[in-house]
Amino acid sequence: MPLVHAENITEDCRLLVWELCESAEVLHEMLPAAADLMGFSAISHPQKKREWLAGRVLLAKIVAEAGEVFQGTWKDEHGKPFLIGSQHYISITHTFDYVAAVINPKSPVGIDMEKKDDKLRRTARKYLNENEMLEAGDYLSTLCTYWCAKEALFKLNGRNKVSFKNNIEIQPFAHNARHLLGSLNDDGRRLESALYVRWLGQYCLVVAV
Repeated sequence: MPLVHAENITEDCRLLVWELCESAEVLHEMLPAAADLMGFSAISHPQKKREWLAGRVLLAKIVAEAGEVFQGTWKDEHGKPFLIGSQHYISITHTFDYVAAVINPKSPVGIDMEKKDDKLRRTARKYLNENEMLEAGDYLSTLCTYWCAKEALFKLNGRNKVSFKNNIEIQPFAHNARHLLGSLNDDGRRLESALYVRWLGQYCLVVAV
């Protein structure tokens, strides 16, 4: 599973991206002995099994870089993942070809990665407000960036029942922007975030810090 991108997004936030090449069997062998497999047995789809295992292998690596031992993850009532036995904050995302993870010892983080796909045009009105629709136009790269930015901010917040269209707003940005600003309103609480954009071929990746 080759590492294709590694970066300190900020002084505290570390990003790793791996290309997903291995079978589920090989990935299972790569897991550290201390890793908790809770939840794996409930997954039936072969590709989802690969993504789940690859995510844990990558988390083990990024946690080791932080000087700790990966023991697995647990999720709160909203489905937000946390590390077992560690105070570091994490976020993870899977696609068909890649898995990516971020870790931060000081504050929550969020990450999302998406391949450019025409479905983003068809569903744009479900996740963009009117101003964002005008800004994005029909540009698929911009639509993909908006989606990933909102998903990353949603994951950073870590709470359900937040509308991408009505509760999350991304400030206008230039076509090749690598640094965006976004805000999320959740039951009267306003969260503002820096958003870091990276492209790997046809895939957009955004980290919310």
